[in-house]
Amino acid sequence: MTRMSEKNHFINLTKVQIGIVVLLLFSVHKVWANSAEALITNLGDTTHLEFQGHNQWNYELEKKTENGKTFVQMVVPKLNAKSREAIQGFQSSQIRDVEVKSGGPDGRDIIILTLADKNIEAFDYLTEKPSRLIVDLFQQQGTVPANDSKKSAVQKPVAAKGTNLDSQKAGDKKANGRKPANDVLTVNPEQGFEVGLNSASGQTSGIFDGGDPNFDRFSIKDYEIKEEAIIAAREKVYLDFPMVELPSPYFEILQTKKPIYEILPNDTEENKQARLLLTLFENKRYNVFLKTADWFKEKFPETKYDEIVKFMTADAHFANWMETRNSDDFDMAMLKYRQALEKYPQSALAERTMMLTGFASLDRGDYLGTLRQFQNHIAKRPQSPNRDIARFAIADAYLKLKRFDEALQAYSEIEKDDSQAKFKVEANYRRGDVAYQRGDYKGAIAEYQDALKKHPAQSSQYPNALYNQAQAYFKLKDYRKALEVEREFLKKFPSHPHAGYAMTRVGELLEILGADPTRVMGAYLETYFRYGDTPSSVVARLRMLSERMNTMKPKEVDKAIKEIGALAKDSKLKDIDQFATLLIAEGHSKRKEFDKAIALLTDFYQKNPTTADTKLLSGRIVKNINEQLTDSVKDGQFIKALKIHNQYADSWLKNSDRIDTKYNVAKAYEQAGASADAEKLYRTVLNQLYALKGTQAHKERNIFEKLPSEDELNLRLAATTSRDQKFSDSYEFLKAIKNPETMTDTQQIERVQLASSLLDRRGETDSAVRYLSELLKAWAGLPELLAEPYYDLAQLEIRQKKENDAIASLEKVNQLMKDSGKVSELTHSKSLETLGHLYAQKGQQEKALKTYEALLNLYEKKRPLSYYRYQVGKIYFQKGEIQKAADVWNELKSEKNDIWYKLSQEQLRNSEFKNEYKKYIERIPAMSGAGDIK
Repeated sequence: MTRMSEKNHFINLTKVQIGIVVLLLFSVHKVWANSAEALITNLGDTTHLEFQGHNQWNYELEKKTENGKTFVQMVVPKLNAKSREAIQGFQSSQIRDVEVKSGGPDGRDIIILTLADKNIEAFDYLTEKPSRLIVDLFQQQGTVPANDSKKSAVQKPVAAKGTNLDSQKAGDKKANGRKPANDVLTVNPEQGFEVGLNSASGQTSGIFDGGDPNFDRFSIKDYEIKEEAIIAAREKVYLDFPMVELPSPYFEILQTKKPIYEILPNDTEENKQARLLLTLFENKRYNVFLKTADWFKEKFPETKYDEIVKFMTADAHFANWMETRNSDDFDMAMLKYRQALEKYPQSALAERTMMLTGFASLDRGDYLGTLRQFQNHIAKRPQSPNRDIARFAIADAYLKLKRFDEALQAYSEIEKDDSQAKFKVEANYRRGDVAYQRGDYKGAIAEYQDALKKHPAQSSQYPNALYNQAQAYFKLKDYRKALEVEREFLKKFPSHPHAGYAMTRVGELLEILGADPTRVMGAYLETYFRYGDTPSSVVARLRMLSERMNTMKPKEVDKAIKEIGALAKDSKLKDIDQFATLLIAEGHSKRKEFDKAIALLTDFYQKNPTTADTKLLSGRIVKNINEQLTDSVKDGQFIKALKIHNQYADSWLKNSDRIDTKYNVAKAYEQAGASADAEKLYRTVLNQLYALKGTQAHKERNIFEKLPSEDELNLRLAATTSRDQKFSDSYEFLKAIKNPETMTDTQQIERVQLASSLLDRRGETDSAVRYLSELLKAWAGLPELLAEPYYDLAQLEIRQKKENDAIASLEKVNQLMKDSGKVSELTHSKSLETLGHLYAQKGQQEKALKTYEALLNLYEKKRPLSYYRYQVGKIYFQKGEIQKAADVWNELKSEKNDIWYKLSQEQLRNSEFKNEYKKYIERIPAMSGAGDIK
């Protein structure tokens, strides 16, 4: 599969319906037919191809550049005529032309999409319900489209510096659309005011996906859940996603509800200077205002405008702090507010000032100061219309200080007091957050469910009740319930900032519960499509990159590793560096690059000894070592396997109790011919399995370690003891095999071969032959497995003096090799050797010659076969074809010290002597005759 590159234009794709969305808003070419159907359309900056009509998709996709043109070539199942016509010649900003050709491999069609830009990438994936093949083409991140080179490919919003005290909080209407009476306080020294602050904690809600409003694609049936997958998930890593914390909007609201200071004009100098101060303040020239205010107070120490000047001075320092976030500005603002309140405790601005300073302390992280100020506010103004808001701030401060009981008490007072209904609802919904942060996840679930039951109409304003509840279920390992609640959250809050986390968790939950991998990957893909390069989609992106490393080319792997590192570096999630390291190592493992995985994990372990999860990392390192052992043994590389074990025996494997490690080392010893050492380890492993038998621990370890079965171990012990001529022990181990039908084909055949060999050694050759004959009848059609049993059968038949039967068995081995090419070369070579010998014994010299020559042609360069070259020459010699014999024997010259070469030369010398002697004898009668005539 072509690896997908991240594209910035996906950032805003949450505005369209991606993947399974109904594609009614776009111009499409769509066809319907009985065979494979094709659809091609534009989705924003993406060209979207969709194929359906098959349950299984056999396809190929490759990006190429030839003759200066870059194109994507796809081989797909044959399309119907309407589909071909619909997509033929399609063009878009990414595609210059689409061409469909017949006659591809296996009768499939070839689609060639000529790209407008070499930086356009293709990304392919499959969906399960319904079964579809989807290919998206889009501009690579950081590049500029060929037809729009003047525009930047990455456009980011620019945040204004500082904070405008008149700016509106997120979700409010624009300033020019509001009525001043709603958010402006008019203050006159002779008048007072009271103001109630209103909460605005609602979130954008509503169904995001019109094609699947209930997110059924993320559901799972009871029968689809696999216990093995749930157990296997214990070894995997899942990050803690940040909880949804309900925002406290009151500080922001206070800043929008600024007082309007008013000084009525008159002709006095004091009045004129006071109005000058007001003008400077209203024009936000705060530093000039502060200097002028100092001058004003010196000139008019007893001014009647003292109250308004003091509060404006405090506001000016506060505005400077909001701009700079400098602690000196904050301290000065708080001092000025305190001095103003001390002198004018009954001021119309007292209420607003006390609330503002309290929330400023909360915003700044001074939680003890927050408690002090709001508790003082409630004590002094018990009937304040803002007393519940003050209690919310107190509860928030207690939460930050992890004083959970006091936080709950604050919420309880709101619920019990004569508060407004909306505050009672909010307090009820916030109680779950206290339990969640305490780590009482069962209590959190109960609190959230209680709030949802009591106040269902307000649930759309409180996303925490669903999101945090789902995370609580996840932490309690109630994965099925967690998945249901995550779906409900996505349904109600699809555009919430935490929705990407929720959808990522959905993918993880599907994997944990045992869903098909394509559905898991589909969830991650949709997360990235919907939420683009946002913090909440980072983990999904990391998992996709790690999963695809197995199919990437080396350069793509390097690029993916760099991307994973960059994403992890930019993320603020806890333990993200360790998580990224584990994912990269997992990608290397899938590529069988175990040394790289081990080195990466070891390096992280050593560099982060205090912060890393050492148990997790050491477990992953040992797992990679064991997988490397398994692969080496499977490939017959027993020397490599033993070297790997010796390399780590005194380090990572020293304290490991993995049973499969011992089993793999035992197999390496067996392959190396060290049967005694192998037998010892096999017995240890078998005893450990007996101890675990029937326990939950055995079930779990079998998932994590892929343990051998008791029957497998008994077979291996039968084989090793047989090689050490412990035939009685070998026979007992074979008898101990209880369920041979559950063993692999290779193991079952080996079992019969061993049984046959033991019977033969006991003198029961007829029974041994019967065993092998029945085996060969039952397992017809497996050439790579049956060749050796045929060879063994031939050896038994030779001992029975049934040469013709033996020849038939050996000819079967030869035929299996001709038909399949899958027979072991060693077995085939030995069969030809024995077959040629039998033909020679029976006097069938031509067949023997043909067999020996085939043997030499195939294996002489791989095995020492001088003897059989000598036999070929000998047959030619005996037939009187001396020159052919000489030519065959001359190939033995490279082995002049070999006995067969010496024998061949002796034969040739004897032949030459006989020929010369014959010529001499033949001349004697002629001479005798001539004497008689004389």
